[in-house]
Amino acid sequence: MGPLAFYVFAAMMVLFTLLTISSRNPVYCAIFMILSFAATAGLFVVLDAFLIAVVEVLVYAGAIMVLFLFVIMLINLRPEEQDGLRLNPLAIVAAGTFLALVSRALKDLGPALGEAPNALVGSPGLIAETLFRRYVIPFEAVSMLLLAAILGTVVLARRQRGES
Repeated sequence: MGPLAFYVFAAMMVLFTLLTISSRNPVYCAIFMILSFAATAGLFVVLDAFLIAVVEVLVYAGAIMVLFLFVIMLINLRPEEQDGLRLNPLAIVAAGTFLALVSRALKDLGPALGEAPNALVGSPGLIAETLFRRYVIPFEAVSMLLLAAILGTVVLARRQRGES
């Protein structure tokens, strides 16, 4: 597959990501996010990183999206409650910071992958080595953020039901 496939998958990923953050309906957001994950997996296939593509589909498009849909059903936002949802300036700053950190990590990861022989690029050993040695702190930070998001969702759901 050539550069054209890469640009098509990249454009699809950007489009579905923009639709994810601009959609007002949470279920549509989840569907667009699944499509964005699928386009990301397509990018990894174009880059001959088949393991990462499979992990993208299994873990993110499968498990994480099931969790998101479960949370959406647990919260059960009514249409009148959705109108009150607005973009928080703090969320914009957090997203910008996250984007800067991810771009920095990808910039640092590029030379590390360039040093490896082509047969090892995308191999489980190289991915594990890079993830658990070089990026262990960001990896653990993301897991803590996911845990905080799950706990926050449970607290919000209980508060809406009137439980304490």
